Parts: sequence; structure tokens; C-alpha cells
Amino acid sequence: MKNIAIVTHDMFGGGCERVIAQLANWFVTQKIKVTIVTEYKAPCFYDLCQEVQIISLSDKDRFSSKDILTSYYKLRKKMIALQPDVILAMPEKVNVWVVLAMMGTGIPVVVSERNNPAIYPRSKIKRILRTLFYPIGASGYIFQTREASEFFSKSIRRKSIVLPNPLDLQRLPNNSAREKRKEIVGVGRLEKQKNFHLLIDAFSDFLSTHRDFILTIYGEGSMRVELEAYAKAVLPIGSYSFPGKKKDLLSRLSKASMFVLSSDYEGMPNVLIEAMALGLPVVATDCPSGGPRELIQDGENGMLFPVNDRQALTKSMCVLVENENYAESLGRNAIKIRKRLDIDKIGMLWLDYLKDVYRQKRKS
Repeated sequence: MKNIAIVTHDMFGGGCERVIAQLANWFVTQKIKVTIVTEYKAPCFYDLCQEVQIISLSDKDRFSSKDILTSYYKLRKKMIALQPDVILAMPEKVNVWVVLAMMGTGIPVVVSERNNPAIYPRSKIKRILRTLFYPIGASGYIFQTREASEFFSKSIRRKSIVLPNPLDLQRLPNNSAREKRKEIVGVGRLEKQKNFHLLIDAFSDFLSTHRDFILTIYGEGSMRVELEAYAKAVLPIGSYSFPGKKKDLLSRLSKASMFVLSSDYEGMPNVLIEAMALGLPVVATDCPSGGPRELIQDGENGMLFPVNDRQALTKSMCVLVENENYAESLGRNAIKIRKRLDIDKIGMLWLDYLKDVYRQKRKS
């Protein structure tokens, strides 16, 4: 296999896009031509090898339902001309359209589900189309967790694989001599799924006994104004900040006292993986579809708490700052994830699966 096309919404930011960037760069090291196709034109937030080509299906700076027909007809024409050995589609918002666009071309399509499939894609129409056309139009399926795979039929699971997100160790800053700040950090899209209201509430309770800590929430999203107003209403001035998206996030994160994931549901959060790889003590919701649970052994390399449980989150944060030896132990164990998810290991698993799909398609 020498030619892979990856179709996605955009490369402006997000966990799925991070995975695409890391895989694309790694595939290039394996002498594979990589083309990333986006629905519309937007800046790429991630560093890509110069060998990776990015093309857009629309010259617009946004994508709407009105653009689906013309853009995915264009995708079909471009892929027929390019003739990739396999097309990898992710996340959910593009998967169904890619499957439909490529039917009858003979080019195998592998779809990757990147969130809780019981909720994503948001569109009911897309979920219906997924049920109808995944079995007949997709050649392979990649899931992040076993729980996510079990949402689908046995016929789909037989042709699927569960693969974790890769970790590019070269991105990690040297934190061997880092000085900890009295800072609790959350990272993610400022959207309802991430439940940053819970983190703000728990931090408010935590501050009653740990007044010298600050809360930093990195990310952008539609709820930024609402979250900033809420934090202002319940937290003291100067005890919180919303810096937005930052290129040097990992360097900033490495200096924190702990990382907290407060989401109601997730796939397999990249930022949780990266926080663990930095040796931070981490606290995360034990949320569907099981990503945090597959990364964290509760009490060994991190802490899990029930979804939307303010009291449990507050208690976990207090435990970590009041028991430094325990927190350091969690961090030492967490950093072992570097070996488990090293991109040289996980990238090869992705590539081997794509090659297998390609070989099976050629036989049929």
C-alpha cells in the first residue's frame, strides 16, 4: 500500500484532527503518500510534513448542509482521479457522506468513530444513514474503545478493530526539572459535552480549603462567553483564566499540579493521554464510551469519578494536593503510557489494519 487519503471536516483543531496530523506524519515516514481532504478551507492548527498534501472540497470558509451534494460529488471525482489504496474517514460528521460518495468506485473506505456513537453524529438523519449504509458501503471500521464497538451490529464488529490514539513522543516537552504551579487545568472544546460548569463548581468548593490555587481552562467554543460569565459569578477574581487554544499547550500543561477531565462523554481524549505522558496526576470522569476507563486504572495511574458528580470531583482534587506522595505515585505510573501508546507502535497497528482492508478489497 502506497497511497492513503484521509477525509475530515477541517484541520483547525480538535482531538480527531490531532490524531489525523500525527498519523499522516507517521505514514510519510513509512514511504506512504498522504492526502488530507477537508470539507472547507480553514487554517491547519497542527504541524504537518511538507509531503502531506491538503486539499479542500469547498473554497468557502465554512461548510453547511447546502454544500454536501456538490462537495462530495467533487470528492468522488478527486478520489477516482487520485486512486488511493484506501480512504480513511473521520470523524462522524463526515463518515456517512464519504461512504455514500465512494460507493461503486471500488476504493475501500474505512470509517473511524471518534466519540460516543450513541450521541454522535448529532444529526438523526446521519445516524439513520449510518445504520443503513455502513454495512454495505464501508470496508472497515476503527473504534477507540470496546464499549464504542459494542454499539454496532455483530456484522460490523467482525470487520472492525479497536485502536487507541497514538502518542507522538517528540511533541512532549522535557519536564524533568519542572516546577509545579498551584494550578488545576482543564482542556477541551468549550461545549456542553466537556461539562466545564462541573469543573468550575468543584473548583469553587476546592477553593474553600485551598485558596492559593488557580483554575485554567484551555480551548475555544460556543460556550466561551457563558463559561467566563459563570466563572466570574462563582469564583474569586484572579483565580481562573480562559487562555483559548495554545500551540505550546503541552509545555504549559507540564507545569500544572493536576489535569482534570470533566466530560459527560468522550471517545479517547488525546489531552488526557498527553497529560498522563507528562507525568501529571489526572482526574477524569468514568464516562461513556469508556476512553478514560481504558487509559486509567483507578488509584494506580489516575483517578476516576462518576459523571457529573461534583462532590466526588472535589474530593479527588483535595486528595491529590493533600497527599503529595500519592499524587507523585499516580504521575510516575501515568507516564508509562508513553511506552503503551508510542506512535511507532500504534501507528503500525493502524497501518497494518488499513493494509489488511486493502488486501481484502483487492481479493473481492
